[in-house]
Amino acid sequence: MPSLFISYRREDTVAYAGRLYDHLSSHFGADRVFMDIGQIAPGEDFVEVLDARIRSSEVVIALIGPLWLSVSNDQGRRIEQADDFVRYELAAALTQGKRLIPVLVGGARMPNVKELPAAIGALARCQAHPVDDTRFDYDLDALIRSIERRPSLLRQFMQLASVERLRKWRQGIAASIALLMLLSGWVQLFDVFGIDARIESYTMALGDLVSSVPLSDRIVIVSFDQRSEARLGSPGPGWRQEHARLIDRLVDGGAKVIAFDLFFEKPGSADAVLLAAIHRARERGSQVFVGVRKLLAGRPVLIDGLSEAASGVGLLCIGGRLAYASIAPLAVLKIAAAAGSGGSGTLGDNGRFPALGPLAAGAATLAIDQGLQQLTIVTDRGQTLWQGPLQHVRPQVESSGELSKDCPLVSAGDRVAEAMIRLAPLVAWRDPSRRHDFEEVAGPSAAIKPGQLDGKIVLVGDARPGNDEFRVLQGLRPELRHGVELHADVVNNLLQEVHVRRLGATPQFLLMLVLAAAGGWLRVFRPATSVLARRLLVFAVLSAYLALTIVIYASHGVLLNTAYHIGALLLSYWLLGRLTLHWRQVSREPRP
Repeated sequence: MPSLFISYRREDTVAYAGRLYDHLSSHFGADRVFMDIGQIAPGEDFVEVLDARIRSSEVVIALIGPLWLSVSNDQGRRIEQADDFVRYELAAALTQGKRLIPVLVGGARMPNVKELPAAIGALARCQAHPVDDTRFDYDLDALIRSIERRPSLLRQFMQLASVERLRKWRQGIAASIALLMLLSGWVQLFDVFGIDARIESYTMALGDLVSSVPLSDRIVIVSFDQRSEARLGSPGPGWRQEHARLIDRLVDGGAKVIAFDLFFEKPGSADAVLLAAIHRARERGSQVFVGVRKLLAGRPVLIDGLSEAASGVGLLCIGGRLAYASIAPLAVLKIAAAAGSGGSGTLGDNGRFPALGPLAAGAATLAIDQGLQQLTIVTDRGQTLWQGPLQHVRPQVESSGELSKDCPLVSAGDRVAEAMIRLAPLVAWRDPSRRHDFEEVAGPSAAIKPGQLDGKIVLVGDARPGNDEFRVLQGLRPELRHGVELHADVVNNLLQEVHVRRLGATPQFLLMLVLAAAGGWLRVFRPATSVLARRLLVFAVLSAYLALTIVIYASHGVLLNTAYHIGALLLSYWLLGRLTLHWRQVSREPRP
């Protein structure tokens, strides 16, 4: 509340001054309005009191009536005389830079600069406020609004209307921004620049730092390295007898499933020995799966009799990446062979080829909808291992400009079911409790005991340095993993029901709507808040949101579309800021 000083001439406006004082003191409080009558105690130096009260006042009111300029004594007009206290008060107010408001009463006019002494000539440039006797109270209320720098009643009404419109705009803007971001998501606008996928995948990275994927105790890896190569020579057809011995030893150890991350394309002298070992394993209740990397006339390229002998053949493609995320194909649908073949089908029929990981995890049927858009992997017990979309395969181009040959079985025009895989810590797959060397199982010093592998899923693969290695990201660090270790991750994800997936369209839209509304609220909440404080609040909200995305990913495997959600919040914050600034500028413009 401002402090006020009333300057008046007793011969001119003493009655008006009393009414003005009563009106102002009832609104601002008597202790904040000064008028010399009754407020200067006997014995006080009234000049010092006037100086002190003017210094402590924010507003000085010069009450001007019809006789204000013409009041005279025998020396002439009082306004021209240095000892005129009205002149003294106004000169002090002007010198101290106080806000000086001339109030015209009784039909008085505003004096011009030529009629005023030089000491108070600046008074002529001050905007006057007339008070009419016929509407005295109304004009004084208008004076109070002017002192408080409040707009007129009409202006207030217009501002309230603008505020209401702005409030409605906020709601519409929040919904519009959410819809815009949703449409951007549908057309994968951010994916054009790789932003969406990268932000989502690095949410996986942060989530993997917070918690590790649970590990199944059923998975065991048997890998060969340079020691086996030194004993047996380069891996190839000459190893078939060793593979047969390995199968027998693993079955003796109780292995339920044996999956070879190897392909058997070239015939060898011990092929019959290998086929016989597979037959023995299946007769004893174990399953044996082998890998395939290419087709010939629609059939897997394998040594004679292996397709019939093995429990199944699986796609070996592995090691793909999308920014941070490791991508693994779970099944491939050859469109030419599968046309019109929706519904369930056995593995390998009608152009359906599962990957090695799903086979090892128990896949028995690949169910595809009639539109060839959705794949469901089902076990022989009717349990759903995985369900997700079938996507068109796009040709992968190497930096040299040639088509990639990493996965010859998959070609342009096929459809593939891919999964983002949560990787277990590499040390887990190399722990002796889950990892055995080929020599320990099939070599001269085999150490596997009967029953040691009861019910286990055994993955067999190459662990030689520089062979079948893939660069992946675990946490925030790059590392090299062998293909057999990535297949183990796929099996583990399927067994542990870890299904990393993106948020659906409807919850994505609702969350974008919430974030857009939050962005608008952050911008208009408490307009007096400093820019730094407001930005810190935005940062805090974004940090809380990112923490929530990590928790949701770690606990449920759901990846929020953070690029769109954060974009909705920031866009709403910026747009509401621009609208609010425009509204303030418009509201301050003088009305005619």
